[in-house]
Parts: sequence; structure tokens; C-alpha cells
Amino acid sequence: MKRFNRILFIYFSAVVALAACTDNPAQQYGNTMIQSLKKAKDVDNKVNVQQVQKSIQEFYAANGRYPSDLNELSTFNGITLKNGNYAYDPATGAIAEKK
Repeated sequence: MKRFNRILFIYFSAVVALAACTDNPAQQYGNTMIQSLKKAKDVDNKVNVQQVQKSIQEFYAANGRYPSDLNELSTFNGITLKNGNYAYDPATGAIAEKK
């Protein structure tokens, strides 16, 4: 009987150890979805910066200067920009996403 109890104990210990080593599939799925969402947002932000940069170049071509701020650019092209999302240098026309 002692031998059976010892074997049973070893068996259940191994099962518990294996269960502790594997990740929860639902948690893995959730982590994958969160990572995918973050990557999609990063791509979207990069595309937005490129579109704003293009608008700045169009403004420069039409006016011979860079817009003094993003509000002037919004007035020029009719789109609404969130000024808090971008770091803009009116001297060079450089724009970057704020992180």
C-alpha cells in the first residue's frame, strides 16, 4: 500500500508540475491579441505621420514656406490634427510622433 501511495504521489506531483509549466491558452490568445493591437497602432501612427508630412510638403509647395503650426496646416488642407500627438518644427517642417 505504501508503494501505491508513493507512486500516486509521484504521479500527481508530475501532473501538477507539468500544469504549472504550461501557459493558459486563453492567456496566450489574449497576449497575442494585445501584441497585434499594439503593432497595428504603431503602423497606423507611422502612416499618419507620413500623411501629415506630405501635407506639410504640399503647404510648402503652395506657399513657399512651412506652416507656422499644425492649426495652419489644418486650415490649409481641411483635416483635423491632434496637436498633442505630433512634435512639429516650423523652421524645418519636420514632424514626428510624440511617444
